[in-house]
Amino acid sequence: MDAQRAFAHFVGHVLAPEKAERSISLSAIKKGQRQILAGLCHQFGADLRPPAVRPGGYEALWDRPRFVFNELVGFGVEVASVREAYERLSIEDGLLILLSDASAGIHRPEAKWDDEKLLVAMRCSEPGHRALVATVASRGPGR
Repeated sequence: MDAQRAFAHFVGHVLAPEKAERSISLSAIKKGQRQILAGLCHQFGADLRPPAVRPGGYEALWDRPRFVFNELVGFGVEVASVREAYERLSIEDGLLILLSDASAGIHRPEAKWDDEKLLVAMRCSEPGHRALVATVASRGPGR
């Protein structure tokens, strides 16, 4: 799965449906990707589905492949492992480290290290969510 598709799949499961739909659309274009990166500092965390948020415990993810989303680094930059991404960005704010299979991610908002969250992409039964996820799954790279 490429970074854009992984991001789209992930947000389709962890964000409120309206915000997920908007983020998926933005992720398909470069200007939209820059907007997403800027929003990781303040906006992303406000729209999380509560069941997706889990307490820490990232150690089980340390050696898994991942993508990094951060204004300084870029949109969906590949890094060898979660550990490497976490260490490389240890002093950065506004980041999302996403497993390459889009099953989980770590989000850190700006200047709120205590608010860093482990997010798990869960299946949702809310009306409209299945259609949203089906739309994400049917899109090809860059669409």
